[in-house]
Amino acid sequence: MDTSLSGKRALVTGAGNGIGRDIAEALAREGATVAVHGRSLERVSATLEAIQEAGGTAFPALADLADENAIAAMCSEACGNLGGLDILVNNAGICTLEDTPDMAPETWKAMLSINLTAPFLITRAVFPALIKSGAEASVIFVSSIAAGAHSAGWGAYAASKNGLNAFMHCLADELGGHGVRVNSIAPGWVETKMARDAHKGMAEAAGAPYEALYNDSMRGNMLGALLTPDSISDMAVFLASERGRFITAQTLTVCGGCVPGSRGSESSAERADALAK
Repeated sequence: MDTSLSGKRALVTGAGNGIGRDIAEALAREGATVAVHGRSLERVSATLEAIQEAGGTAFPALADLADENAIAAMCSEACGNLGGLDILVNNAGICTLEDTPDMAPETWKAMLSINLTAPFLITRAVFPALIKSGAEASVIFVSSIAAGAHSAGWGAYAASKNGLNAFMHCLADELGGHGVRVNSIAPGWVETKMARDAHKGMAEAAGAPYEALYNDSMRGNMLGALLTPDSISDMAVFLASERGRFITAQTLTVCGGCVPGSRGSESSAERADALAK
């Protein structure tokens, strides 16, 4: 029993950079053929090249996840190119941190559209392929520990990730009878462009020094560790492989120990305010 994914067929959304790219490359290294999703070929070209240069096989899977018709076409094409589907990783997401009075309805709708509605539409589109793969299939949602955030500014993002976790549990029951496993990975802060942009915004809003805030917040966990995308892709490979064969309907947290009572229990916004004083 190992983590080999030889012969498996995977679709990874938001795979042009960050966590999604690392997951796509990790699945390919373990032998999976990967459909690499992004909004344009330009966005996924580096991921495709990295997989192919390492001896793997990958196809582009292009779609704007705000467009229901584009999602349906992308999923159909991806399953056609792959010859089926064994692994679905719903990773794509966006994050905007704003208090309720400052948030435009369009921002709220966009967050829910990309982070919650798109994973539903994608999963619905590939549902028959997952059932056909049966016990060979695994669905993975990339959620966030922010699903439990109770801090100002996190409302829309937390709501979208809470909804994602709830959908995961229901989907696991729907697909369980076919042998398909469904789980969420909930990362803490991971070193990505999204994390850097979020901290730049918080630092600017609070008038705090960015570098100090970023270092303090990103290492705000029990281990004092800086998480990198491979910490999430390692978990994705585990869940998609034979080693995760009895794990389903679970939200697995990868955050270095961000729990109440740890340094991670203080929000990044609170750290920004403290550093500004």
